[in-house]
Amino acid sequence: MLTRLISLSCLILQFFLPWWIIGPVAFLFAAWMAKSPSHAFKTGFNAIFIMWLIIALIKTLPNDNILANRVGQMLMLPDWSLNWIIVILLTAIAGGLVAGIAAFAGYFWRFIFPKNR
Repeated sequence: MLTRLISLSCLILQFFLPWWIIGPVAFLFAAWMAKSPSHAFKTGFNAIFIMWLIIALIKTLPNDNILANRVGQMLMLPDWSLNWIIVILLTAIAGGLVAGIAAFAGYFWRFIFPKNR
C-alpha cells in the first residue's frame, strides 16, 4: 500500500515539479505509515525504482535507445550496443536510493515529535 501511494503521488507530481520531489513525498508517507526502518527504506526504494525504470523504458524504446546509448558513451561505458540497459538501471537505482533514504529518515522523524508528551 505504501509503495503504491509513493509511486502514484510521485508520478503525478513529477509532471509539475522537479525530480527531487520524490524525496519529500517518500519522507512524508514513510513518516505517516511505515512500520519499521527496513519497511520504510524498502518501500521508498522499490516505489521509485520501479516507477523510474518503467518510465525510462517507455521513453527510450521508441527511439531505439539513441540518447541512452550516448549517455553511456559519456559515462565511458564499454562500446557495445546494450549500454542503454546500464544507463536505465543506474537511473532507477539513483532515484530509488534518494527515495529510500528519504523514507528511512521520515520513519525516524516521527520519534522526534511524539504525539503524547
